[in-house]
Amino acid sequence: MFEFLSQTFNASVLAVTQLFLSTVVSSNPWFEQLDIQYFGVKKQIVCNTRLTESFTESLDNVLLSGKSITLHFKFDLMSTDSPNPIQSTEVINGLRYDSEQETFFLVNSVNPKVDRFFSIEEARSNYVSVQNLVVASTEDLGGEQEYFLRVTAFLDPVKMDDMGESVNLMLRWASIKPSIMSDKFRIEATST
Repeated sequence: MFEFLSQTFNASVLAVTQLFLSTVVSSNPWFEQLDIQYFGVKKQIVCNTRLTESFTESLDNVLLSGKSITLHFKFDLMSTDSPNPIQSTEVINGLRYDSEQETFFLVNSVNPKVDRFFSIEEARSNYVSVQNLVVASTEDLGGEQEYFLRVTAFLDPVKMDDMGESVNLMLRWASIKPSIMSDKFRIEATST
């Protein structure tokens, strides 16, 4: 009887240990910067932003498997008078590693050009950044109203070869969509 209890206890300890070892190490990414520029002549708002603390060893392992991981950046132009976005823009960055070429390929939904990187650090840095993106047109916006920009980011799930179900990559980010809001601003009237 004692031997049976001892085996049951050892099996339980082993199961709990494996459960803890298999847990996903997550990070808590946040937006390091949010730069907004207003171009009155072109009637555009242009944005630069960047995530930080967004990669963990487990996310690197998914990337190095050769699967494409996609990151969405959603830009909502908001008015202080309404809870709904006035305009929305989304850019999707896709990053994939080719082990035969030892190259990282980065594409985004705005620019059809494929960027190549030979180090994981450089690939990551570009993957979590958006540069000079036109996020809104100011043609129909009034100068008396206050506006702000809200930016959120999230990862798509990915299907791994050795798993039956898709892997929720947001678990690597503690299941939280990083978000940032700009300061309030007004659109200046331009003289014609």
